[in-house]
Amino acid sequence: MPKALSRLGQRGNPSFQIAIGARPVRRWNSWYDPELVTQAGEKILMDLDTWAISELRKHKLVWSSWGSAQTLGGLHTPIADSGWGIRRVNGINPKKLRLFFLSLLWRAAATSRPEFAGVQMPADDLEQLRIMLCSSDPEPISFYPSQLTQLSTVGDMHNYAPIADVKTIPSLEEGGVPRDLPFFRFYFDGLIAHTHRHASDDGFTASLGHMIVGGDKKLTFGTQTYERSMQASTVNSVVTRALRAWK
Repeated sequence: MPKALSRLGQRGNPSFQIAIGARPVRRWNSWYDPELVTQAGEKILMDLDTWAISELRKHKLVWSSWGSAQTLGGLHTPIADSGWGIRRVNGINPKKLRLFFLSLLWRAAATSRPEFAGVQMPADDLEQLRIMLCSSDPEPISFYPSQLTQLSTVGDMHNYAPIADVKTIPSLEEGGVPRDLPFFRFYFDGLIAHTHRHASDDGFTASLGHMIVGGDKKLTFGTQTYERSMQASTVNSVVTRALRAWK
């Protein structure tokens, strides 16, 4: 994961990596695999990270760009008192933003680090993903597309390893059948990406238009307060259960 988006604690102090069934581990840095890429590959990822970090901060998409603010404020439209909201961002290069999230997927799937064991994909898909990144070609849009959710209030600073999960998409047609959608869930610095676990589909991805990363020059996505988020409840549960088991 990009180091600039996964900093924790005060400079010079360690953080702790906690997992259920494992002893807490003191860590001084974010996850890094020195055997993952060649020098040329490092340059590709570095260029994508440098651009993406600048854009994410410019558009206030990550907590580290908020300064002293604790909420998104007028940058999103809250939906009553549900904790949810809607945000639209214009001006981010859709091709490069999609390549950045594809690069996160490749790193997670290609590394042998145990923290990323939840991200597995067929060898042919992994090779296609590598070629897409090397050639800077984000097409087709249906190949492991991503949707975003932004946490609209600042919460506990933490990193969270990507996981595999399934969500249910309700049908918008009367009497329609809901769609179960497997996805990989990535989190960093108050931003969540759901990367759909498929190499192609029946046109569903294209129909989402500006709600998919790379689908349009404008990007529309949901927001949620940290206090009511799955992120907060899951982190609290993992920490509590892991520490109780360790003691």
